[in-house]
Amino acid sequence: MAVHELESAGDGRLAPYRDLRNRPAEAGDRFIVEGEHLLGRLLASEVELESALVSSRKLPRLATVLPREVPVYVLGDREIEEVVGFKFHRGVLGCGKRPRGRPAGELLQATSPSLRAVACPEITDAENLGSIIRTSGCLGVNALILGERCADAYSRRCIRVSMGAVFSLPIYKCHCIADELAELGARRSAQLVAAVADAAAEPLAAIRPAPDWCLVLGNEEKGLAREIIELCSARVCIPMAEGADSLNVSVAGGILIHHMTGAGWEQSGQAQA
Repeated sequence: MAVHELESAGDGRLAPYRDLRNRPAEAGDRFIVEGEHLLGRLLASEVELESALVSSRKLPRLATVLPREVPVYVLGDREIEEVVGFKFHRGVLGCGKRPRGRPAGELLQATSPSLRAVACPEITDAENLGSIIRTSGCLGVNALILGERCADAYSRRCIRVSMGAVFSLPIYKCHCIADELAELGARRSAQLVAAVADAAAEPLAAIRPAPDWCLVLGNEEKGLAREIIELCSARVCIPMAEGADSLNVSVAGGILIHHMTGAGWEQSGQAQA
């Protein structure tokens, strides 16, 4: 690895790491990961690592991990905190090159494997989105479709909550997610399932996933727009105890994704042919 032991926190090469707490979401074409675990997930993916900022105490254990061609900037812990703008104990940060969002039109051309997608038209909280990404990666979802008003999947908070699953889950960004969902339903015959807080919707146990499906999750406060719901071939709700009216979207998403990806019903042979 190309080690650069820096003399001060003011070095111009540290610009991507500076004042992270006050940096707006989707700032530029780079993103930041924090800690050895997330750095490892980034290195194991196809996403490019541009540089690393490492505490001098962490350098020996990272010597065999970081690629030879990646610049590694070394500072003391106190200087790193001065750069990032907050107390930081993990001792390592990485700067990655933000991948270009995949065009959603690719989903219309894919024939194998079967589509197992989650669509988020307007999940605005980065932690909720990160949790949905982590769950999707764990349970075998193979496409995440994000609307233009969705939180940034490569924000520090989202990456941290996703535990790096964002680097391996195919992500598709849409300018008009309603149009893309309509195309999935019409041209790929995908089963579009709207998650709603409506007792008149089908209970979760009644939903049988088709070979190609897309689960659509709504905004934390407003739920799904009527336009989106009307595009879907099914509406599903999670039955709840009397007096309870809703779940956090990431929790509800986890329950729904667990069902849609086949745990339970697939083993019992009840999936649609």
